[in-house]
Amino acid sequence: MERWDKRVAVVTGASSGIGEDIAAALVKHGMTVVGLARREDRLKQLAERLGNEQGKFYVRQTDMRIEKEILSSFEWIEKELGAVSVLVNNAGIATKKPLAEESTANWKDMLGVNVLALSICTRETLKSMKTHGINDGHIINISSKASHHSTPVPGLSVYSATKKAVMAISEGLRRELALSNSLIRVTTICPGLVASEMMDIYEFGSKIPMKVDCLKPADVTKAVIFCLEMPGYCQINDITLGSTGEDEFKIMMSAAKILNESPQ
Repeated sequence: MERWDKRVAVVTGASSGIGEDIAAALVKHGMTVVGLARREDRLKQLAERLGNEQGKFYVRQTDMRIEKEILSSFEWIEKELGAVSVLVNNAGIATKKPLAEESTANWKDMLGVNVLALSICTRETLKSMKTHGINDGHIINISSKASHHSTPVPGLSVYSATKKAVMAISEGLRRELALSNSLIRVTTICPGLVASEMMDIYEFGSKIPMKVDCLKPADVTKAVIFCLEMPGYCQINDITLGSTGEDEFKIMMSAAKILNESPQ
């Protein structure tokens, strides 16, 4: 991680869960990290906790559904910190209702955060890299095992579609960069069930007895660090993470049965 020392990383959805853990780890490795999220109070608490670490954490309250706010944050980064070397597109939202009952507004929010905001942040990061001559940067997109298969859990059909889109965008960008002889790398990380606020939407912890622990945010962070530590000539396209000793599909089927039987 030495080559990333003092360089700028942007982490979206940094106020909790996976994003918070990734941001903290990068700061501890000496990077200058800008955390983007709506909950400014949570970002400030993280900044306080990281005050004595090797790197530096900057707070940028940003609603990932609003392009103007995303662009404002990247303009601030350009003015105050300069080149972005690493982008971790982590921000994501899901919904709980079955497709037949969900609102268009919630779908628009999910597409806006999971797909459009990711694309906007990627575009602005690439602009920054080009402006400052960064040819060894790294873009890491946190996708999901839901990108590989849809599940019967209410709300996850459209969510799965957004994560499939992340995979398509990542592969397309990877090829665009290769055609331009760029050494900027693009990696997708696809975790299964992670103990985070995303799971709280479905109340998995209280309703579904699990025989093994699901993944923790720190497990995803380790995958991110692994990718960043690899030499520049090594391109890691995709990493899929799952918990050991249990069939996650069976867990999801149990979740679907319990949630479908629960009063709405």
